[in-house]
Amino acid sequence: MPQVARHLTLRELERRYKKAKDPVEKTRFQAVYHAAKGLSAKEIARITLQTPRWVHATVRRYNLLGPEALRDGRHSNPGARPKLTPEETLKVLQALEGSPPDGGLWTGPKLQRWVAEHLGKRLSLNPIYRLLHEAGFALRVPRPVHRKAEREAQEAFKKNSAKRWRRPGQRGEG
Repeated sequence: MPQVARHLTLRELERRYKKAKDPVEKTRFQAVYHAAKGLSAKEIARITLQTPRWVHATVRRYNLLGPEALRDGRHSNPGARPKLTPEETLKVLQALEGSPPDGGLWTGPKLQRWVAEHLGKRLSLNPIYRLLHEAGFALRVPRPVHRKAEREAQEAFKKNSAKRWRRPGQRGEG
């Protein structure tokens, strides 16, 4: 195991390891603490349920950057910028209040084309569907009907099958 830099004392490493609320930070401090005690990377990997390579990388990061390097940076990561600005999103929502250019109902591909034509942005369907969902829109598609369906035969089947099939405990003719 490589030598551990003396950014913190062994007692301070132990204290930070035991007091850490974030599980990622806790595991990292635990690894550095055990490395400072002289355990091998294999032993530390067994204790932390990580790999020896992860142990080496964690200790190396601690040696180079100090205790701050052991924090979980994902908590302060704002993520990717939105595909549309708030003003563009407002324009899209206003467009959704009316009918689509070709009539009918709005669909993901129709809205995708509208955004490309009016805002000059090419978006995949995923952000389009996310925007529709966040705006409270729901999928509205009529229930499929088979083109060869016979309405009268279906009604007759419903009437006759109701007499033959019942749920358990249901009373009726028999």
